[in-house]
Amino acid sequence: MNQSSPSDDDHIALIHTLYSQLKLYPQPSQYTILSALYLTSSTSSECKIISLGTGTKCLPKCRLPIRGEAVHDSHAEVVARRGAIRWILEETIRERVQGSGWIERHADKYRFRKGIQIRMYVSTVPCGDASTRFLAASQDPKMAFLKDSAVMAHIEGTTARGRDNYHLFNVLRTKPGRADSPPTLSLSCSDKIASWSWLGIQGAFGAKLFEGGTYIQKIIIGEVLPSRNVDLIKIVKDDCERALGGRLEGLLPTNQGPYSLQKPVIAFTPVPFIHSRLTLPTPPQTLLSSSSFFPDSDHFRNSPSNGTVQVLINGYKRGVSPKHRQKMQNSKFM
Repeated sequence: MNQSSPSDDDHIALIHTLYSQLKLYPQPSQYTILSALYLTSSTSSECKIISLGTGTKCLPKCRLPIRGEAVHDSHAEVVARRGAIRWILEETIRERVQGSGWIERHADKYRFRKGIQIRMYVSTVPCGDASTRFLAASQDPKMAFLKDSAVMAHIEGTTARGRDNYHLFNVLRTKPGRADSPPTLSLSCSDKIASWSWLGIQGAFGAKLFEGGTYIQKIIIGEVLPSRNVDLIKIVKDDCERALGGRLEGLLPTNQGPYSLQKPVIAFTPVPFIHSRLTLPTPPQTLLSSSSFFPDSDHFRNSPSNGTVQVLINGYKRGVSPKHRQKMQNSKFM
């Protein structure tokens, strides 16, 4: 089944409502990508949005800071995952103090309660291996041919740059960009999500607190269904299932340590995102390079102030001077 369920679409509508409340929009005639991670429960139809991010930029290799104080990759999916890690770590603290309806202690570690699922929403197909044929279908044929004619010949065992060599599948790709832009070292979102399908989203610190991996069970993607091209929709579904986890089958051990391949279910939603490439943007309130929002309330609709809003400009938090970039802003996890 390609289309998302009615309950998924209701959850995505809530994500869009939350995004609209923040009033952090791109410039006119420009688009952005929205991603969110949220929790669902088998005993309730409601969802808990734990993070939301927008962004389409990443730092080129020549601008990476020596001390690592900047966020290298500000694509929406990566920013949303960073926010989800923060929420998970903070939820372990809340569980100790007041209990949690989402996670529980098990022995000396934590785990999500039975029936809780992590789901991800992305307003378009993730960049990289999952999206090459989807993008080629919407491009001018001459441009698609140019991108598919090895501008830089691909050497087996190395990463491909951006969208070069459309015909190559199952290769690692760096973040896309204009052909004349400086190259980056950031892997595509398809590659990063595939790694989360094996290792989980919790990160190295979260792995010390949680037993096993914390996996995304379902990914709902926008912009595909409006094409109304049945053949293209099937192609993109196959590409996403392969690129976001399926390509790892048979390549990794199945019984080594606490991790195993957990392929996410892929579905497409017809719910339009207001600032996608397919929708005319509204006048901006604040110009963003990337932003994220980490709710901490079960009823986020009361006010966006129930969470933490952060805005990144060129990889740095807005409003923080260079001399303070090395300082820990939150002492909870020191």
